[in-house]
Amino acid sequence: MIIARHKNLSSLIRESIIEYLVVADYCVNYRKDEDIWGAPGCFGYPSTILLMSIADSIGSYVIEGDCVEDHFKILNEVDYYNFNLSEEELRLLYKHHRCLLNHNAGLSLKVGLGIGDNESKVVEWKEDGKLYLNLKPFLESTKLVVKKFFDNDNIDNIIENSNQSKKVLNKN
Repeated sequence: MIIARHKNLSSLIRESIIEYLVVADYCVNYRKDEDIWGAPGCFGYPSTILLMSIADSIGSYVIEGDCVEDHFKILNEVDYYNFNLSEEELRLLYKHHRCLLNHNAGLSLKVGLGIGDNESKVVEWKEDGKLYLNLKPFLESTKLVVKKFFDNDNIDNIIENSNQSKKVLNKN
């Protein structure tokens, strides 16, 4: 059985990012039954991993850079997320939300997650001194960013001519 076959990397990236986005949407909009889960919420951890992966992926082709952390500068790019985050906020999102969840299935006690709503800031400092990532507005922002990225007339050129593309295609 063939699961995925693509003529180029750009086609594969379109499919994978759409899959991430669909599953992230499901996770953010799912509501946990308190009787089963012990607390209200959504599937916050997997949705965070997926939304961060989308930002990381798009950033890897648009921003490039020498290290993965550079890809997260896409969150401040005016033509994409335009979150206007400080360097500290970018660092915390990368190290304490993205990396720890991806590699250790955990979050630092310095940060938090919230569902938020369409009126919430994506990233905000709360009275407990923690930097919170609100998933609902992050999801909605990501939907717009993915649309912009895919609607770009040069998307194939951006991907195919990036240094990241060369790294991906040269993996053995």
